[in-house]
Amino acid sequence: MLWWLLACGGEVVCEGDDVQVLDGACVPVDTLATPDDTDTDSDTDTDTDTDSGPSSAGCGQAAPEAAGGVQLTLDAGTDGDGLRSYYLSRPADYDPDRAYGVVLGYAGTDWVGEQIQPYLDLEQHGGDLIYVYPDPLWRQFTGWGTYGGWVLGPHAAPADGLGDLVFTEVLLDQLAQDWCIDPDRVFVTGHSWGGDMAAVVACFLGDRVTASVPVAANEPYWFEPTGGAAFSCEGDAAVWTFFGSADDHFTWQDYPGEFGDAQDAFWRDAHGCTDSSTDLDDVGRPGDCVSADGCSVETRYCLYGPQTGHQVPGYFSEAAMDWWAGF
Repeated sequence: MLWWLLACGGEVVCEGDDVQVLDGACVPVDTLATPDDTDTDSDTDTDTDTDSGPSSAGCGQAAPEAAGGVQLTLDAGTDGDGLRSYYLSRPADYDPDRAYGVVLGYAGTDWVGEQIQPYLDLEQHGGDLIYVYPDPLWRQFTGWGTYGGWVLGPHAAPADGLGDLVFTEVLLDQLAQDWCIDPDRVFVTGHSWGGDMAAVVACFLGDRVTASVPVAANEPYWFEPTGGAAFSCEGDAAVWTFFGSADDHFTWQDYPGEFGDAQDAFWRDAHGCTDSSTDLDDVGRPGDCVSADGCSVETRYCLYGPQTGHQVPGYFSEAAMDWWAGF
């Protein structure tokens, strides 16, 4: 818009609604600073100083628990089967003004979080992470009996149900309220039935999980809707499947390693991978581990040696921690 100035009795007058006088000259209004444009003093800045990615509501608050492992409970609501428990371990030098990644470690059959912590043996390999080991419930599974185990989503009869997925969501929400958490670095793992849960969480809660490492899990019957209905995962979590080439728990496989191959095939399809792979020469024995090519997100598979049976291989803990450190 055009504008000009007039000198009337020594006074500068600017014609036009979009200009005003500043230091004896007509200046467009849209070039002037407004209160919202003004920088505030750094002493009044209330933003939380985190060193990595997004952060949670718990940032800036004092650590609610002392260093070392502690058993905790939360109310997961009716859908999450009520009062639930978990074992938590945080860094001794926890800083509430930096965002930490989270590891969820799921226990196998009839184990609880405090037992699976030393078995998974993740924490000795470093990494500034908050480690959380959820406890399963003891339930009656039709045709199986009563076990401490996980319900694995809508398609996993007789272990079907949403209670443990809801529990996991409520747990992640609680951790974000209590601790300074980076939601872009949420990692899950587990062994045996806990490996099943780690895979199920990576799929059904894949929009809240960054990467998952299921170990010695079952065949992926949890991803087979009745009648072959179409099925897809939420989000796009990276997955690294571990399975023993001589697993002595799943004795009904058609061939050694069948269930591991089935898991790998599921994730390759879910992530749009090609049929080719690249060897991970720096992990395990030569030929144990590969990374699928052409995937939407990293998809790895280790078919580890026969001497380990159904247990985690010796290199699992360090390999998982090194992988997560890259996210």
